[in-house]
Amino acid sequence: MLSAIFPGMRFSFTPPKSVFFLGGTNCQANHMHSDACSYRVAWSINPHMKVGSTNFSVARFQHRRFRRALELAGARVIELPFVSGSFDSVFVKDNAIVLDVGDGALEAFLCNPKCPERRTEQLARSRELERNGIFVADVSDDSLEGGDVVMVPGQAAFLGHGFRSSPKAAFALEEFLGMPVEPLELRDPFLYHLDMALSVLESGVALACPEAFTPESWEKIVAHPALTKVVPVSRASALEFGLNLVQVGRQILLGKQCLEVQGALAREGYVVSLMPLDQFQRAGGSAACLVSKVHSRPALTTKPTAEMRSTFL
Repeated sequence: MLSAIFPGMRFSFTPPKSVFFLGGTNCQANHMHSDACSYRVAWSINPHMKVGSTNFSVARFQHRRFRRALELAGARVIELPFVSGSFDSVFVKDNAIVLDVGDGALEAFLCNPKCPERRTEQLARSRELERNGIFVADVSDDSLEGGDVVMVPGQAAFLGHGFRSSPKAAFALEEFLGMPVEPLELRDPFLYHLDMALSVLESGVALACPEAFTPESWEKIVAHPALTKVVPVSRASALEFGLNLVQVGRQILLGKQCLEVQGALAREGYVVSLMPLDQFQRAGGSAACLVSKVHSRPALTTKPTAEMRSTFL
């Protein structure tokens, strides 16, 4: 079970229970609240964003329902506060990669967002992680956003680049994770983060949009030894946030109806629960963007060698 959260304590939990961090929608700080203290689309840093397009009351309802669905599915959820003035801080996945390093200890690799609008939240996130007993092990020197990191549980990771993250971030990320990281080049600005174009289930089955990648990167996905199957998904479904999903055991939480993806998941034996998240999709994010999962370390940690790395870039 996950330990209670108090300053100075480290987490302790027994796999395979899923543990997620969830970004809050409004500021809980003890100060006079203003328009800066709640989620909204306040700028446009991706093609989905339309300033002023959200309804906060609806967004808060959708967010609370999503959290409840995670908990009912069996996940443990730890909500981190909204960062005042950092309107995208609700998309907590981008802030840090969190890893269970054994004996109940968690460590975080702090990301380095490319957009100045996202960088403003990183200091607060780092302090909040440390306040909850999580050691911030390293900070990326190169541009890196958590939405560009997709894990093959316990075996490998993929790093999307081309719009937000740098392929050079793979080196430090490999050291932190203790597993190979395969850079993949994205080419569709509407699918600007890797988790918009690729989802890997715990079984090793990947759902991916071929049009989102360069031909070379698509071949890397198809040939990757850690994947048991690759299911191509249309660009239309990816644009519906169909690949931006969250898995908890055999249950999948999806932020919008997407018949193609729902059918593919059903054929793999998963149960899909629809959690409308259109208020967050208007900012360019959906279910996967709203949570940062605690990843398990590899059963046998082998640091990638320089020769291994040379094959990735």
